[in-house]
Parts: sequence; structure tokens; C-alpha cells
Amino acid sequence: MNNPLCSALLISVVLILTDAGCLTYPNITDANFDKDCNGNVVITCYEGFKMVQGLECVEEEWRYQNPICKRTECGYKYSNVTSLFPYPYGTRPVSYSAECYENCANDTRCSTAAKDQGTRCQLYETPVIFVSLGGNEDQCIEKCNEMSECKTIGIGNEMSFFCFLFNATLDKIPNNMKDTRALTVAEKICK
Repeated sequence: MNNPLCSALLISVVLILTDAGCLTYPNITDANFDKDCNGNVVITCYEGFKMVQGLECVEEEWRYQNPICKRTECGYKYSNVTSLFPYPYGTRPVSYSAECYENCANDTRCSTAAKDQGTRCQLYETPVIFVSLGGNEDQCIEKCNEMSECKTIGIGNEMSFFCFLFNATLDKIPNNMKDTRALTVAEKICK
């Protein structure tokens, strides 16, 4: 069961590999590979993921399966106190959505952008990390679940649907981004 070339030590959500002849790293997605001061490889899962490792019985002997970084289960804590509707800090005339995203990429202040129904590109700054001016609540929550940095959502339907995702908890979002228009506000809670 012990392999003299490689030994593995599983510590909480960190895997430490002692490099004694192994030329390749294990195939673990959604993880960072770094070296500690002793030259050991330290593998940590991305935020929003946790390391799990299965155990199976093979030929009457217990063997560990390769570890994986599994997305943590997330739920939402809904708030009826504060509403979120951040206004863009700037707008630019555009013809296409791709032009809007290019404007944001070329502006150091911009964290995300969205093209409205007309010809305006709306530019947003941190902590706003995603804006959708169409879709539905399920799509907004699904997008937040895909983004490990997403911590809070603001969803509404004033004339047309909107979804704002933030990389900050509700108490850290600036007051100038809080408005009475969002119908649903929730913080993502992951375990």
C-alpha cells in the first residue's frame, strides 16, 4: 500500500505531496498547485470547492481514490431589509454587446458591463461582477453558483428583468449601490 516514490498527506482541504521522484502532478481540477518552503507540492482547492477523497475496498484491501475538488453546496440567505440596484458609473454608445465588453476591458475602473436594450453600454465597478438585463431568477442564481467569487445577488423585475452579482457580502456593498428597486436580495452561503 505504501509507495516509496510518492507519499500523500491529506490535511483538511490541503493535499501535500512529497516529491521524491514523481514527475507529474495528479489530475485534480479546480485546484492550485504550489510548493512550500520544504519543496513539497501543496494542493488547495479553489474558493467554493473542497477536497474530498474516496476510499474503496480492492482485493480485500482499503485503497484511497484520487482526491477531487468538489463544488461546495451553496444556499441563499434572503433579505427583506436592503435592496440592490447599482447605477453604472458610465455609459458608452455601442452597436454590439462585444463592443460593450471591449469598452470595459479597456477601462481599469470597469469590473463588468452590460448592453441595454438600446445602444448604450453600461459600465460597472467593483463589487459588481456580473450584470444581466434579461433572463430569470433561476438563471441569475445559477450564474452566481458558477462564480466562486459571487457572494450576493440582487434580482428584480422593474419593467424588465435584471440580475446583479457582487463579490462582497451585503454589509460590505457601498450604500450608493443600494436602492429600493431590487425585489430579491440574497447572500450566498456555502458549506
